[in-house]
Amino acid sequence: METSNKLAIFFDLDDTLYDHLVPFREAVREVLAPDEDKLDYAELFYTVRHHSDLLWPKYLSGELELEETRVMRLELAFAEYGLPLSREQAARVQASYIARQYTIELIEGVAEQLQRFISLGHPVGIITNGPLAHQTAKLRGLGIDRIIPPEMIFISDAVGLAKPDPAIFAHVNQVSGTAPGNSLYVGDTWANDVVGALAAGWKVCWYNPRGREPGTDHTPSYTFSNYKEFGELPIL
Repeated sequence: METSNKLAIFFDLDDTLYDHLVPFREAVREVLAPDEDKLDYAELFYTVRHHSDLLWPKYLSGELELEETRVMRLELAFAEYGLPLSREQAARVQASYIARQYTIELIEGVAEQLQRFISLGHPVGIITNGPLAHQTAKLRGLGIDRIIPPEMIFISDAVGLAKPDPAIFAHVNQVSGTAPGNSLYVGDTWANDVVGALAAGWKVCWYNPRGREPGTDHTPSYTFSNYKEFGELPIL
């Protein structure tokens, strides 16, 4: 692939291009019908994501099967949050959650930003952790596959590398003909997205819609809370 001298911009998928919280909330409502006066879905989901990240290396190494990883993260997160789940309940929440992830919508303003960079001739792509078929179905559901060419979409299970390993970012540079110092990653997760991309020598734009505190003393190049703000950042 030809190297471009324009800034290359790669995006995370989950919770950066669409809001994972929507299908998660609806799945929990369907299976558990919880007392919503005492439940902060955003905090609960953040805990699920945390346990997912902790368990993911065991899935990648073959120590855990995918479905076991997904159910365990729910059991651990709900228990930590003070809402213990049975294995059967966790499996039902997971099934409902997965089923809802293919009828998702882009976060407001995302499509306009993708089209802006593409129309200006910037290389634009996706780097996402997860199973190939699952992530591909989400990209299709969002219509991303009609905007970004397949050779610019990098899914961890297909690549054999996963964030936060800087090697996945180096692999993307090599395959896409881009350079680390001229690459920007846009993502929401501190450890995977911010720390991983910075370690690879990339610039990083941290999407932080819920006002999270940084997890380490790393410094993103930019921070934004919505895509209107993102469109006003001096990244080009």
